[in-house]
Amino acid sequence: MTASAALHSAARRILGSCTLSAVLGPAVVRVTTGQGEQYVVKQHATRSKHEREVYAYRHWTGSLGSSAPALVAVSSPEMIIITSALEGQVHARTLSPSAHRQAGALLRRFHHTEPLRTLPWFRHWLSDRAAYWTSQAAETLSAADHAVIANHLAALADMDIAQGRPCHLDFQPRNWIISSDGNASLVDFEHARFDLPARDFTRLRFRIWAARPDLRDAFLDGYGRPLTEAENQLSWHLGALDALTALARGHQRGDSELTEAGRATLRQLREPL
Repeated sequence: MTASAALHSAARRILGSCTLSAVLGPAVVRVTTGQGEQYVVKQHATRSKHEREVYAYRHWTGSLGSSAPALVAVSSPEMIIITSALEGQVHARTLSPSAHRQAGALLRRFHHTEPLRTLPWFRHWLSDRAAYWTSQAAETLSAADHAVIANHLAALADMDIAQGRPCHLDFQPRNWIISSDGNASLVDFEHARFDLPARDFTRLRFRIWAARPDLRDAFLDGYGRPLTEAENQLSWHLGALDALTALARGHQRGDSELTEAGRATLRQLREPL
């Protein structure tokens, strides 16, 4: 049985009679009931992703109202969730300042779902992740690349780590749904957890805003304020970790677009802030 057929079978068991209306990803499908209601069925690759997304839906996404899906059902043994389906599509390559402004407003609401909390585990996590992704990306890095990455990771390790808030941690246009009338919504919360809010700015900063400062300005207008100096420094140095993950995953998957995103981030990191 294919993955999409298995998800369709799970949806029929949980929702009743429904048809498979679209395959949205390797483990994500949309189904339609006899009454015309549409739902998204997703199976997580790991237990941690499943638990994070379920927690986010149960505790945080309510702050986004209709701009996020609603959790409909959970099958924990199978690591499957069913959510409402949003009207719209991902338009990652043609997003407007309006979409970025709305995304900024949504992210601020998500970040402020709960009060600030200390992150006593962050330095250990950073050291572990830096070592892991450096080893994974090693064969894609020159000696000069290694030096640039090492300098930024060292600077990051020396910084005062601010308190954390609920974070999305894959915040980029591929996870924004834009409706036909231009309204933006946020999806895919499998990485969400308490973390540094600056991490939610990093991919936007290097992959989009570097070439489109107008989109940065629109986003921060929606977010309600400019980045603080600490957030600016953190998101800059965190680019080293993002470059490593992009290069490693791009190489492993044969994904030239992701590899180029890592290379573009590295080129920017060679310049002074």
